[in-house]
Amino acid sequence: MDRFCIIVNHEKDTGYTTANQIKKYLEEKNIYSEIFDESNPVPAEAEFETAVVLGGDGTMIRAAKSLNETDIPMIGINMGTLGFLTEIEKNNLFTELDKVLRKDTVIQERIALRGTAGISGSERDLGLAVNDFIIGKRGFGKIITINVYVNDQTADEYVADGVIISTPTGSTAYNLSAGGPILSPEMQAIIITPICPHSLNKRSIVVSASDRICVKVGRTREHTDDLATVSADGTLLTKAETGDTINIVMAEHQVKIIQIEQDGFFHRMRDKLNRCEKE
Repeated sequence: MDRFCIIVNHEKDTGYTTANQIKKYLEEKNIYSEIFDESNPVPAEAEFETAVVLGGDGTMIRAAKSLNETDIPMIGINMGTLGFLTEIEKNNLFTELDKVLRKDTVIQERIALRGTAGISGSERDLGLAVNDFIIGKRGFGKIITINVYVNDQTADEYVADGVIISTPTGSTAYNLSAGGPILSPEMQAIIITPICPHSLNKRSIVVSASDRICVKVGRTREHTDDLATVSADGTLLTKAETGDTINIVMAEHQVKIIQIEQDGFFHRMRDKLNRCEKE
């Protein structure tokens, strides 16, 4: 018998109303399911075939991180606004869920990133990023110098507000706003995009997902350290300064997302971005 876990953003699904409706619907079809949220995550040893995630892109990203080593494929139900990562709109919930039960779907595998940082001489694990790692200037401080190395070779030096190291999944997030390219989400590639570079000829670089990226905080002013922050998927992880390094590689496990729509990524991208412009 199929086993479903239902992961809920309780702020988007007040009182777990929709989650309980899904649970009841599955039980009527003799399918076992359990409801979890961020305070009660899915146990690593749990055996589920499918994860149904209720929320927006942020909920999907957090669920992807918590499920990363389980290889459980996820499908998102959009309870938010744009929902680039979510597949099902709430008004089509049970019609689309039936397609999942019939396995009239495909599983799309997307890379994630793993980071470590050398801060003040000590090594720190930065965990996973589904969208991106961002090394940016601290607060409203002055611009910083960022040196980027790919496989120990100098790729570029940016005097800028910072740099984004993005997956193809994250290419439609901050990377897009910063002028970076959009990549098909199944590509095995990493995007390096400067944020507001202090030069007109500085552009994004796309490298192989198997490449090792090192970002080093440089020195813009001779007698003053540059002050930076490091974040992953919008969450602040640590502070950094001149001489500190952030190392980023492709994560061992990929993110598995269930796809129903036949129109594909670019149709969804146009729909979501056009909707954003109208709003």
